[in-house]
Amino acid sequence: MTAGRTGGFVGLLAAVATDLIEHRDQLNRLDGVAGDGDLGLTVTTAAQALLDLAPSLDGLPEAEQVRKCGTEIARRAPSTGGTLIAFGFLAAARAGVDEALPAGGRAAAYLDAAATAIATRGQVAPGDRTMLDALRPAADAVASGAAAAAAAADAGAAATATMAAKVGRAGWLADPTAGHEDAGARLVALAFAAAARHVNAGRHAD
Repeated sequence: MTAGRTGGFVGLLAAVATDLIEHRDQLNRLDGVAGDGDLGLTVTTAAQALLDLAPSLDGLPEAEQVRKCGTEIARRAPSTGGTLIAFGFLAAARAGVDEALPAGGRAAAYLDAAATAIATRGQVAPGDRTMLDALRPAADAVASGAAAAAAAADAGAAATATMAAKVGRAGWLADPTAGHEDAGARLVALAFAAAARHVNAGRHAD
């Protein structure tokens, strides 16, 4: 994702990472329904890694900024969730996005590459109750603006509460997740909500 005149990718990255740290407990609770209950801890580690990395990214080509984010998350948060997120960043960096495109077009291209890579790597599709259920609709909507992407991600995350789990622990045990949102999908929705607030704040500051 990019932020146009609101501090570019680095400013957006810092805003999202800071916000996600504040949602650690919520993500741990959601993840604890069927998982290890540590997604919030993983996200906090990954977010802090990005905050530490952010000052060194200024002046680099955008794709290199994205690549370094993926590498750093893979190094410092090597859990299942962290690895998938890192893989998404790395796939986005390799997408060959033209930096001359408008911010919305670049964001759409980066996110499409990330969503496609996560689907392939995780062997999942929309409807399987994973982070992809929020990421895929957000990627499809982001060209219309950050607010549209955030709304699409939120709707996608909310919809996972009615989906049957097909992968992970809940896919082969009696499903305890019924009626609960998928933690990974809610993570994606929280990230897009933070991004939208950052973009909106920058627009009002112009």
